[in-house]
Amino acid sequence: MSEKPTQSLSLDQDIDQDTLCRIQARLAHITQLWTAGKPFFPRTLLEDLNRQIDEGAEEVYINDLDDVSQKYSLKVPSWCSDFASSTYRINYSSIQHLGHLTPICPELALRNDHTPVSIVYARSVLLPYCSNLEQVRARFIQTRDLWLASSTYRDLNRIISTLPLNVPITKIVCFALGTLAPLDDLDSEGSVSLDNSSNASPISCSFAWHVTRAHVQHAAVETIRTALKNRGMLGPLGVKCYAQDPAYDTVDCEFLASIDITVLDDPKGFLEVDANTLVVSVSPNVPVRQIVADVQWPAAMVWNTVALVEKETEGWVKNVVENGKVRWLSPFTTDPDCARVRNMIKGYASATLDDANDFFGDMTIYMK
Repeated sequence: MSEKPTQSLSLDQDIDQDTLCRIQARLAHITQLWTAGKPFFPRTLLEDLNRQIDEGAEEVYINDLDDVSQKYSLKVPSWCSDFASSTYRINYSSIQHLGHLTPICPELALRNDHTPVSIVYARSVLLPYCSNLEQVRARFIQTRDLWLASSTYRDLNRIISTLPLNVPITKIVCFALGTLAPLDDLDSEGSVSLDNSSNASPISCSFAWHVTRAHVQHAAVETIRTALKNRGMLGPLGVKCYAQDPAYDTVDCEFLASIDITVLDDPKGFLEVDANTLVVSVSPNVPVRQIVADVQWPAAMVWNTVALVEKETEGWVKNVVENGKVRWLSPFTTDPDCARVRNMIKGYASATLDDANDFFGDMTIYMK
């Protein structure tokens, strides 16, 4: 993907030439800092933000790319609560998001919060058909059986067991594996029911498969831990497992603790990554790979395949939907790779996962 700022674009609104020039100058400055090697997600910045949150501050200070401290409220402002925002979130912006002119509100590039790490406000996610601990446990056991009988399991187990690894693993840190609590694809007897019939709602089927994938991906963490143990590549005290996902609720935390996975609040998951960590990340909504590349190169990663060469972006796509409403489709994923990530993986052996069961998508295992 191109990491150079886009200089020409069909904008969604008219802006004057002076404003456009200032926007383009700002994007060029961001790209210059990136090219010069400035870390966008330094560990020290995340450590300081984590300290402020732990101290119970209502306001936090985060340095922008020019090392100017910007103030953010952790209490949802009244103007945001009017839009049903109920909590704050740490916002991580990739180089692609920061360094390209966008057709929607391009003036946002001139704001102080157009920076790699900021605070935004969001609605707490209320998922349908949430369940209790015993329901989640029963569902997980059933789905784990589905996982252990799959060809994807066999290939992941083979790769983790045989791919060259010269660094002992003391931690597994997971990102974006999804909540386990919604159970809307269970039938009346509590069995997994994936209805692909013509009478099934496409939305329901899609959500049902998302639930199954979340359970499978957590079961895969057990597979990874066992495979590492069997090959003698754990640290002397074994391996600790952590998971970070804003979608986790209290039932998730309680169940995951029962299978020796500790749930961490953002940004603690990133701060747990060290040179003896295996990172697991599946299609996150934040640029996990770019963050990890700045924070710490780990011992191993199981995450979306990194393109070996830079791909040219096709540009934003204008899509006119019902009632003439215009929707712009971004050419970038929420977890794009980049030159820094490609440089990092040069030091790793790799193998692409054969995911015939579509539990993960396009995934590769990287090991030092």
